[in-house]
Amino acid sequence: MKQKSGTGFLHRRILSLSFFALTLIFLGGYYFTDLPLSSLPPSPIVNNLAEFPANLSTEEQAHLEKAIHDAIKEHRKMYPPGEHLAEGHIILGMTQEDRTVTLYSVASGGYFGFENGIFTKINGSGVIPTVMSFEKDAQDNYRLISYKEPMDGAGYASSIKAMFPQQLRDALIHDETASSDLVRQEEAQAREYLQSIGRIAPVQINAVEKQLAFIPVDASNKLFSEYSKDDAFLNNCPYWLGTRESLEDGYRYIYETSQGKTDDGYDQITFRKKQPDHTIVKEKVYKIVGPAPVLVSER
Repeated sequence: MKQKSGTGFLHRRILSLSFFALTLIFLGGYYFTDLPLSSLPPSPIVNNLAEFPANLSTEEQAHLEKAIHDAIKEHRKMYPPGEHLAEGHIILGMTQEDRTVTLYSVASGGYFGFENGIFTKINGSGVIPTVMSFEKDAQDNYRLISYKEPMDGAGYASSIKAMFPQQLRDALIHDETASSDLVRQEEAQAREYLQSIGRIAPVQINAVEKQLAFIPVDASNKLFSEYSKDDAFLNNCPYWLGTRESLEDGYRYIYETSQGKTDDGYDQITFRKKQPDHTIVKEKVYKIVGPAPVLVSER
């Protein structure tokens, strides 16, 4: 690994900017696919750029990798919490001055949770260009001293120019992409978590397919927006027909929303909180009479 004179910018391999940009556009097309993102081929960028500089020892690399992992996860805790927090990152390059290391990367992350029995990413970010600076101590541990992301909207291009070296900035300005490689990293961490709790379930970042209740719009708005706003139980139940899971004080609960018919032919929406053994903890049943849901039973 050689250091480029004048800038101290360490890069993995010399790639033309046009190839970099085309690769990002190629990856960006995957963002909207219905295929599982983790099944897509690895990015050529990763094949060329995903190694640490040779002047870092194996132990230093491990410490730096952990520091990167922790920093990205810490900056994703702003999102509503789920069951497991995962992250993905690709290091595009780095500079090193004395004991300060600055990493130029793209990163993603967020919380996974169960929806309809699938362990999926329920909130978080897509791929964000990120610059992180760490200070190395005498024990080769790395302490985060700076974490920067570009501004949204009109300020995106100018902030990329301010954050990234010329070798990288043009491609990042002209294309905001999702990377199948970051998806694989996040899904791999989600699978490791499931293995740690002895749970077998599908894992995917793609949004889980959801079926909404087939009732009048006015009734739906009252039930899933107005009523749930002041009712923590209803708010925890899915807004779709299906299930979501929640860990509360160390115990797992399943919240379920289902639709059926009353004996006299009206639509009926049932909300339940259950234990994994299907024991019902709480239940509310609403009869849909025109635009007004009527609570007919509760336990």
